[in-house]
Amino acid sequence: MDINLVLALFAGALLVFAAFSTVLQRASLPGPLLCLAFGALIGPHALNLLRLEDFGVPTGHLLEQAARITLAIGLAGVALRLPHGYWRANIRWIAAIIGAGMVLMLVVATGVLWWGLGASFLLALLLGAIITPTDPVVTTPIVTGSMAEEKVTERVRHNLSAESGINDGLGYLFVMLPVLLMTKPGQAWHELLTKVLLWEVLGAAVAGALAGFLLGKLFVLVRTHGLMEESSYLAFVVPLALLLLGAGKLIGTDAILAVFVGVAVFGQVIPQRDEDEEDKVHDAVARLFLLPVFVLLGMALPFGEWAGLGWVVPVVLTAAVLLRRLVTLWVLRPLLTDIHDRSETFFLSWFAPVGVSALFYATLAERHTGNHEIFVYATLAIAVSVVVHGLTSAPFSAWLQHREPQLKEKEETAA
Repeated sequence: MDINLVLALFAGALLVFAAFSTVLQRASLPGPLLCLAFGALIGPHALNLLRLEDFGVPTGHLLEQAARITLAIGLAGVALRLPHGYWRANIRWIAAIIGAGMVLMLVVATGVLWWGLGASFLLALLLGAIITPTDPVVTTPIVTGSMAEEKVTERVRHNLSAESGINDGLGYLFVMLPVLLMTKPGQAWHELLTKVLLWEVLGAAVAGALAGFLLGKLFVLVRTHGLMEESSYLAFVVPLALLLLGAGKLIGTDAILAVFVGVAVFGQVIPQRDEDEEDKVHDAVARLFLLPVFVLLGMALPFGEWAGLGWVVPVVLTAAVLLRRLVTLWVLRPLLTDIHDRSETFFLSWFAPVGVSALFYATLAERHTGNHEIFVYATLAIAVSVVVHGLTSAPFSAWLQHREPQLKEKEETAA
């Protein structure tokens, strides 16, 4: 592999997309969609300039680790976007959309896949679990940037960010249930409740919260006493996310959840003004970490295997991706009437894209089970979601702005 070719292609694409980012977002061509298309273009199915095999690492391992690191950086950005006091003020939204919402989305997605694909129940359950979490990376165009701030109300952006952050980590619990039932049917429930739930999930939350609190206090201390030369807390945030990702894995916990909880606590401990000053810097740097994984995924898309699936499978996967969210939000609507009006509920019920988190869980599940079908189905669901949600981001954001001009005016006045 020629490293200079990799640098030229990846950096060149990011440079072009960054230079025209505003125009592209307003044309409903966000970064994830363009990077996915660019990866497919330079990959073996088109120009054949690069192959994942050229990296000298097994494809599944490369994609899993790339997705893991991307999620860590993306979740750090999500956690830091939430203002002080957000969690206490929005406990009902979190309880509804995470407590009942994830279960409902799993049930709907599994039902659609089991009925439509004719697959075994466990495979349908596993695929449903993989696509249940809302992806924090693909949602970026509607929660950050000029278009989002101009057209999407703050409470929608914050609530979608918080949900995507939490359910990405908790998705591990949902994915491991069918994985254990496939690989260790006699011990599945015992291992799920003891090892997975009590240690890997709850342990990750506790470890992340403790680390975030201590490092937040350390950050305040060094800034107060002038011991930290850097003016940006970016020197803390990215290493914090990667530290939690690595340490969480080393102690055998759900490292993705540890990252989000840790950075969320860190963000609540440090002064609010620091967050406001550095958000734009962090978002700009984070994009350098977030977009390359879509180029890698574009190179790995199994077009030949997709072609052998026929036309029914893409329709079923599209229905599962969209209906899991549409059904859930409107079932939960009675609990959310004083949180989001009907326009916001529709917007939130549409934008629950599938992306990097699904790629991570798909490669993890394939590694545990040895079933390559998981990767084929999951990547098709991701591609469908990136295209559908990417192309509708600008028009739906404009629709929401048109429906709620008074709400936007109130938010801007309050700010």
